[in-house]
Amino acid sequence: MRVLTHTNEFISQLASQLGRSTPTEPPKYVPINVPQYHLSDTQERSSIFLDNWQALGGKGAIVNSLEDTVRCLQEWFGDYQASWPNKYQAIVAWDMLPTLAEFAFAALEWPLVRYTQAAQNPRDRYLLASQAELGVTGADWGIALSGTLVVNSTPQRGRAVSLLPPRHLAFIEASKLRDNLFEVLEELISLGVPPSAIEMISGPSRTSDIEMDLSIGVHGPIEVYVVLIDD
Repeated sequence: MRVLTHTNEFISQLASQLGRSTPTEPPKYVPINVPQYHLSDTQERSSIFLDNWQALGGKGAIVNSLEDTVRCLQEWFGDYQASWPNKYQAIVAWDMLPTLAEFAFAALEWPLVRYTQAAQNPRDRYLLASQAELGVTGADWGIALSGTLVVNSTPQRGRAVSLLPPRHLAFIEASKLRDNLFEVLEELISLGVPPSAIEMISGPSRTSDIEMDLSIGVHGPIEVYVVLIDD
């Protein structure tokens, strides 16, 4: 058996097997201009983002006041909250949330367990998040085209908050919505130093086995919610 060790020899042999002439120079680079998905204004962006988010199985609402936010949280979690066995550890949240979210939870008097302040040891924080009923976060961007939340992880914004509880609630300002993934990647590159991890969340966790039986909530929350703040 003959072993081809030289690149040109390998290419020549491959071309011969395909019945083609051996190339003498690399093909010319031809740039491809892919049309980008663009929307006209923030209102349209918010509407399409929410439509796509809900089409993927998430629940969402647009709010512009404290009263709207409180009413929304009561509608979604009021019955749950009354039945949670340990109300003082049921909701785990990032150390800092958008101002409207902070005011809403204070108005409802629903206590928040802050992720990094609850325990020094990361393993203890993971356990805390896994036993919570609801994880509450903000978001860095939203993608209207796919109804996706984009979340950068830092030590104060652990991924466990959005991954381990069975329900995840995210707050995002409408000004953080972008039309497409390309725009988000451009802004990520402009940061210089990339975050330790990036989550892209499009609806509840879902997976299918080889027989295509769909299962929800296997690798993450079974329910996801977004409050879109009209800022």
